[in-house]
Amino acid sequence: MKIHSAISLIIFTVYILICSCSKDNDPNVFYYDDTYCANPWDSYYTADSFSLNALNQAIDTFFRNENIQVNSIHFGFDSSKIEYCYACHCTSGRIIVVNAASCNNPKMSSLNFYQ
Repeated sequence: MKIHSAISLIIFTVYILICSCSKDNDPNVFYYDDTYCANPWDSYYTADSFSLNALNQAIDTFFRNENIQVNSIHFGFDSSKIEYCYACHCTSGRIIVVNAASCNNPKMSSLNFYQ
């Protein structure tokens, strides 16, 4: 009888761990206010002219190097976020929208992404 109880307890514990781990991987949407030249992925941009496809590839490469699995990368625009100072830290108005697992919340926050 004790063996049956121990096996049941082990199965229950494994089930709880699996459920809690999969819940941490639920997708979340993260936002980043793009700057003129102080983005963490700027060094990954290799195209000789600007294109959103090249920017998307640079961001994707950056995340892969940071060991962050992303589901999608999109771009938005908010004119209220434009800063006309043109310094590297000033925001351009472009919003980077990234869909990634919620278990990446601390890492995304440290990269200045917000929800």
